[in-house]
Amino acid sequence: MSTNTKSIAFLGATGGCGLSALRHALAAGHTCIALCRTPSKLTDRFPPAEYPHLTVVQGNAHDVAAVKRCLVDPRHPDQPRLVDSVVFSIGGTFIPSRLTIDDPHVCERGMETLLQALADIRRTTVSQGGDHDDDDAPTPKSGPVIVAVSTTGISKAGRDLPLVMWALYRGMLGVPHADKEAMENKLVAADEDFVVVRPSLLVDGGGGGDGEAQAPAKEVKVGIEDLKHGRHVVEKQAWGYTISREDVGRWMYENLLRGDQGGEYIGKAVSLTW
Repeated sequence: MSTNTKSIAFLGATGGCGLSALRHALAAGHTCIALCRTPSKLTDRFPPAEYPHLTVVQGNAHDVAAVKRCLVDPRHPDQPRLVDSVVFSIGGTFIPSRLTIDDPHVCERGMETLLQALADIRRTTVSQGGDHDDDDAPTPKSGPVIVAVSTTGISKAGRDLPLVMWALYRGMLGVPHADKEAMENKLVAADEDFVVVRPSLLVDGGGGGDGEAQAPAKEVKVGIEDLKHGRHVVEKQAWGYTISREDVGRWMYENLLRGDQGGEYIGKAVSLTW
C-alpha cells in the first residue's frame, strides 16, 4: 500500500467506471468521499469496519450543499482544504423506447453544481495559505483535478471512432451525448484543472474483485485531444469499438489519481478503447 495517499471525492460511484476507480483507490489506502443518494448501495459493498478510509455522504449531485460536503479533505479538520481530485461519473438511465435518458441534462446540471460548490467553498471555507485583511482582495485559487467521464463521438476535432459506431451513436445516443457535450463545455470554460475521459461503448467484464492490481482485460488504447483554450488539437488518435467499465476505472486510477500521475493529461481529453 502506497504511503503517498490522496483525498478523492467521487460523484457517481455506485456503479460503472466510478465504482471501479473507487475500488482501486480504496485498495491502495486513499481517503475517499463518495456522494450517494442511497448510502447502503456503497456501505453494503464496502463495510465501514473494513474500509475506514471511505466516507459516504448522503445526497444528490445536483444539490450544492451536498456536493460541498464531499469536497473538503477530512484529514485536515483544523485547516480545511479541498480534496486532491474529484471523479465525476454521474449519468442518466437510458430509455430505449424513447432514445433518451430519464434526465436529459443530468451531467450538465451536475457539472454546474460541482463548479458552484467549489466556488462557494473557496469563498467561505478553505484556507488559501495566507491572511487577507481586505475581504474583497483576490485569493489564489486552490482546487482539485476534476476527472470527468464523458464519451467518444462528441469530439469537435473530428470523428474519433469507427464509422459504424458513429452511425449508432448519432441514431440512438443523441440525447445523452448532447448532455455529455454540454458538461464538457461547462468544465472546459471553467478555471479548473481537469481531465476529460472519453471511453468508447461501455461493456461489462474486465475483472474487478477487490481492486488489487490486475491486468486489463485487453490492451487499453489511449487517444489524446488538447482542449485548453478551445484548441481541440488531436495529439494522438485511438479508435475502437468497446471497453469495459472496469478497465476504464482502473486506467483512471492508475494514470490520473494515484501518486503524482496525470499531470501530462491536464486540460486534455483522453479517449479509451480496446
